[in-house]
Amino acid sequence: MSEGDPSRTKPKKNQRGDSGVPFISDWNSTKPFADIEGNASVDDPARMLEGWQDRRVSDAGITFEAEVEEWNTVPAALLHLLAKHRRAVARIVVPAGSLVDHRGVRQETGWNGTGFLVGPNLLLTNHHVLNSPEVAAASSIEFDFEWPADNLFMDLATPQPPTVRFKLDPTRLFVTSPAAGGLDFTFVWISEDASSQFGAVPMERGSFMIRPGEPTFIIHHPEGRLKEVSLDDTELLGINAACILYAADTRGGSSGACVFNNRGKLIALHHASREGDQLKAAYPDALLELSDGRAVTIANEGIKIAAIAVDLEARMSRGGTDAESAAEVLRQVEGSDTLTGVFGGLGRSVDERLGDGHLDHERVLAIYQASGQDIDVGFWNLHWLRGADLEPGGKLHDTATSITDLNLDVWCLIEVPPGIVEGIVGMLKREFGEEFQWQYVEEDADRLQLATALIWRRSAVSITGMPWPAMMEQVWTRSIRQAGSDAPGRPVFEAAPAMYRLRSAKSGAEINLVPVNFRKLGSDELRRRLASKFLVHAIDGAIASGDTHDWLLGGDFRPPLARDDSRILADRKYQAMAAKDEVRGGAFSYLRSLEHSPVGRIFVTGDLSPIDDAEHFIEVVNDRTVDKYIKQLADNRPVVLRLSLVSRKDALAEDAIEALFETALGTARPGQGNAPRLELSEIGQWSDGLRSDALTKEQFLRVNTETLSRLCAAVNQRLRNEYGTGVQSLTAADLWVIVFAEAGLKDGLIDPDARHSLGERGLLPLPANIRYWAGSGAPQWDQPMPLATNLYHYALYLGQLKNKGVKQVEGRMLYRDLFREPHISGVAERGAKLLAGIVHGYFVKANYGGGPVPFDHLLQAYSADAPVDRMLAGTNYVHAGTSILTNRERNLQSAVAAYTAFAS
Repeated sequence: MSEGDPSRTKPKKNQRGDSGVPFISDWNSTKPFADIEGNASVDDPARMLEGWQDRRVSDAGITFEAEVEEWNTVPAALLHLLAKHRRAVARIVVPAGSLVDHRGVRQETGWNGTGFLVGPNLLLTNHHVLNSPEVAAASSIEFDFEWPADNLFMDLATPQPPTVRFKLDPTRLFVTSPAAGGLDFTFVWISEDASSQFGAVPMERGSFMIRPGEPTFIIHHPEGRLKEVSLDDTELLGINAACILYAADTRGGSSGACVFNNRGKLIALHHASREGDQLKAAYPDALLELSDGRAVTIANEGIKIAAIAVDLEARMSRGGTDAESAAEVLRQVEGSDTLTGVFGGLGRSVDERLGDGHLDHERVLAIYQASGQDIDVGFWNLHWLRGADLEPGGKLHDTATSITDLNLDVWCLIEVPPGIVEGIVGMLKREFGEEFQWQYVEEDADRLQLATALIWRRSAVSITGMPWPAMMEQVWTRSIRQAGSDAPGRPVFEAAPAMYRLRSAKSGAEINLVPVNFRKLGSDELRRRLASKFLVHAIDGAIASGDTHDWLLGGDFRPPLARDDSRILADRKYQAMAAKDEVRGGAFSYLRSLEHSPVGRIFVTGDLSPIDDAEHFIEVVNDRTVDKYIKQLADNRPVVLRLSLVSRKDALAEDAIEALFETALGTARPGQGNAPRLELSEIGQWSDGLRSDALTKEQFLRVNTETLSRLCAAVNQRLRNEYGTGVQSLTAADLWVIVFAEAGLKDGLIDPDARHSLGERGLLPLPANIRYWAGSGAPQWDQPMPLATNLYHYALYLGQLKNKGVKQVEGRMLYRDLFREPHISGVAERGAKLLAGIVHGYFVKANYGGGPVPFDHLLQAYSADAPVDRMLAGTNYVHAGTSILTNRERNLQSAVAAYTAFAS
């Protein structure tokens, strides 16, 4: 940005520009991707960067025959591309007139900047150039403000070349991110279609489009002068997830310029510079020098287009006032960002405490590091790789490159030639630094012409083989002969399909994975149907045996489960859905547990069509396809999907509090509890005399009256230490109701070592994020523990629910303020029933199909002692109208009656 009219005086070398604009990144370390080091979705971003650049040099067929010191030529076609793109670059003129700038300062004089067209009617520049709709509406955009070629040839001065001016229409579209704490960009609508006359610069996602030492090229209007291009000493100095750092001549007025790599691709939006002593003072530990050893006296920062795309995706997800405009801009962004995978930031959320609109940089970095919120899976039939060699440029090399670009966590490779998998995994490691494990599904894979294999990124997931129910041992390979046929019987499956447990390394979420291949069945529809029935029967048996995980099956052309067969799983409270590629093969089926699923949504590419997805659980991302990744590799294409997780632990269920907060509140994080570590003596002070042998729920509460009274006193003392005066105490009524509602039983008697629905161990089911509530001293929730340990931490968890402020919703601090409602506060039995309702998830949005939680209705019902089943009737609560609520109400009535009799 520059103030006043354009100057035609020759600028001093390295004169500092953009002085009022802060750098976004910390450049004390110019190690590639230092801002997400150790927490990226690829194993080695620096090696990945080298791999991509080496691949592009190889693809271009560039050879070096002779060099004079540093080789600094560029492809001749770059001149054509830069000449073409320069026409889309314009000078921005903000007039005088007391407009307020990005710092909130009223400016009597105007200022200049640079902007460029990125689509029809769409201009991109910096926020600090066009910081508000008012400034944009007052500004003009000038194209062709440059030396005419004839004048340049004749060395004639051009005091004021003819220009083409446009006005902006920020009322139609205006999306901006602030200079301080943001990404310093603004997209704004141009009142006329300037791109039809001047073209547009394509925007493309991509984190690995340039490496340190390579040149950058900037087209800009420094100090508002005629258009210029920075060509010399423009090396890239540093690169990270959000920004690049480069040495080039810029000045005020260069703000908002386009930055290109040596292939003419737009990589960044220029926004700020530092020079000399100021640069050294800001980054004292940085070693900034050109490749020839000269010290860098000026450094520029640009915001990567890939990072801007991630920010726009986050705006869409948040659904704010600019969500629709962000979506419109995203339609102009091509390609994908290997750092986030084919689905980018879709389905990823970040801590809402980052705020809205002023910490965009932190939000983008958090999304880049949020791969633990999803599992990306692909199914690909690679039969066409038979006979492929391991040489660079061959099909195997192209396959490994495509797998890298798609950046999935797991690949199920169907009909892959044995030996090829090792070659792919080796190339991923050698070329791109990716650490994948691999395993053939068949035990005798080395003797097969085509086998099935899994490869997975070990830093993202783990895969463990699992057994099918024993009832299926002889069924899979049993010979079947069609009635009335003289043909000998043949088995439907030559070997039992493999079943695996897929676990996210970061969140702990688990699903069952079954790669299937029906290709050998050909057009034998009878055996296809039988195969579907066998799979459904096996899954049904596994669920009946206590395996309540979701199921993902995929690989073959048709969805592996027939819709009529999978309907029987509805009785198990499973939702069956599928998606298939209608044109070029591939499909998957997904069976989602309505009570325990860790998956909140499935994203698929635009190549797929959902089937039987009545709840619209599968979201098709139409602007993402896989064709461009595989180019001309094969006549089929992979099926890829993102499982967007709703929790950071094992499953979504009414007892899994972790999932409730991660999906509905977005703030619960394991290990962040403020409570002090529990000492063993703290349990011993209250648990003396605790009895649990051969007792019913009521007997347990009665015979341990004094002991449980000491437990309440110990918990309440700890709560007072943490929250001070005004603490809401844990009561005897709370314990009576919760024990009646939650205690594990065996033959009608309490079971201190009970195993609950999600694998919780103990009399009462501790939530998966118990350490968030009870502190780092809490036990492992799914491992055996002493009864006293279980009771103490569950009681502390209940006390925290009544006191810990987690998130503000509809003017109430959850869950603390719910207990302060009139007609509930001070009435022990109502407070206890409310506490049980919170544990069961009645106040969690995820349990209402994503719709609103009827807070007022529920609190009024509790205040009137309405039965739970009647309270939730007519709502969208997941168990409304079922026997589950009837049974819960029966337990509540029994608990309150027993407590009232005891208390009297």
